[in-house]
Amino acid sequence: MSALSEASTEHLTIADLRERYGLTTNAKFAGKVTVTSIADDLKSVMPGALFIPGPQDLNADAVAQAEEQGAYAVLLPTSVQDDGLEGSIPVLYGDLSAEEMGRLASDMAGHPSNSVAVFLVAGADAVEQGADLAELLHVLGNPVGQIGYRHSVSLERHLVEEYPLSAIDVQRILAVFVEDGASAVVIGADDRTLSPGALESVITDVCALDEPGIGDEDAIRPSLKETLERYGAKLRERTHIAHRTVESDDMAHHYDGQLDPASSGRLSLAIAMVMKAGVRKGNIKSALRVSKEMS
Repeated sequence: MSALSEASTEHLTIADLRERYGLTTNAKFAGKVTVTSIADDLKSVMPGALFIPGPQDLNADAVAQAEEQGAYAVLLPTSVQDDGLEGSIPVLYGDLSAEEMGRLASDMAGHPSNSVAVFLVAGADAVEQGADLAELLHVLGNPVGQIGYRHSVSLERHLVEEYPLSAIDVQRILAVFVEDGASAVVIGADDRTLSPGALESVITDVCALDEPGIGDEDAIRPSLKETLERYGAKLRERTHIAHRTVESDDMAHHYDGQLDPASSGRLSLAIAMVMKAGVRKGNIKSALRVSKEMS
């Protein structure tokens, strides 16, 4: 399901969409029409939606069906501008890039990544590493949202999703996290979880590349940058790059010397990531000690 629902979105008018994204329209007097959701497949269209059909739905029947389901407007590529697909609702024309689609989804969702601390793990074992990081953040007292192909969780609530996720899906899920009261979000970035461009307009606070052994930021940065760009995420000035260190390895081993090397390595990277977010070592040690006593 690729849709942003009314409950979690900022409402935009046709005039807003034309001005922000350079779109044209066949309905010159429809500027005040307000869309309250966004969907890129027919099954997700609901009353008030802006419908952005994929290639399989670029036909008059799909536009008519979206209108019947309550869509308030349709956005079509300029290549079909002369194909006569118009209905009785406003039709917009434009060719949005992946970056613009991400920005549109973020606009509609109310820019949710600005309201939470976003931790992103890339690599072959990204989802399992993300789960360990989410557990550590939870132990530290943070309400956590987690995105991963095995399961996405908002605090204790499991979300049913179809993977890989699109930019619309990611912004919708982030909006759910914010609405549920999450303070931190963990995203496992791999091809099973995310489509190319899915993280456009997602502001990342701490990111890491899941790899064995103690890392080095200068060595990691090129590979991490390439991986993030595949999904539309960017290394910004405020983004912290984390990697395992001698200190984080020692803290993980001190927590439980019985952990197998893979589990100990994941814990070490999770520790390094929360330290990059500004969590004090004493708080991490205390949280790990309490967690061990309760297990």
